[in-house]
Amino acid sequence: MSLGPKIDAFLEITFPNHDTAVYRDLSLNFKKVMEDSPLEPIERLMNMAAIARSLHWKELENMAASELRELGVGDLEIQECFEAAAIMGMLNTYYKFKGFLAADVLPDYARAGLRMNSLTKPLNGKANFEMMAMAVSVVNGCPTCVSSHEKALTEIGVTRDKIHDLARLAAVLKGLSSLH
Repeated sequence: MSLGPKIDAFLEITFPNHDTAVYRDLSLNFKKVMEDSPLEPIERLMNMAAIARSLHWKELENMAASELRELGVGDLEIQECFEAAAIMGMLNTYYKFKGFLAADVLPDYARAGLRMNSLTKPLNGKANFEMMAMAVSVVNGCPTCVSSHEKALTEIGVTRDKIHDLARLAAVLKGLSSLH
């Protein structure tokens, strides 16, 4: 499955007449990570959907959802990609808060007290959900969550090459969203 022509069309529509060095770097990086990656096409698109939602980038969400549907992914599974951004937005914010605190007060905040049952049996499977959680955590800049999800991914057998491409995809889309 080649996304190249669709990505080119998306970029032309989204960024008409953009021809700066920064735009060229970001667009080429986006195409590379979407075309030449150890991530499977569905993994790339699920993560693109979750990242797009976390960046509030509706056009990118729509592209990801459309491509996922073409691959046979159902609407509930696509919705879970978007909702991964929501639950991770909550958790990233909370755990960044904890990261700002001095060590001597951390015991006072030992229990998060936040409902997270949705993380236990995701529709898209544990590996896909952990990948989306990792990518969104990279975008949201939560060191605790990035570390936690990187560890969970390696423990379930996801390669470091795939994890690295999740971070690259998150970084590239964050950069492109700044031009949007």
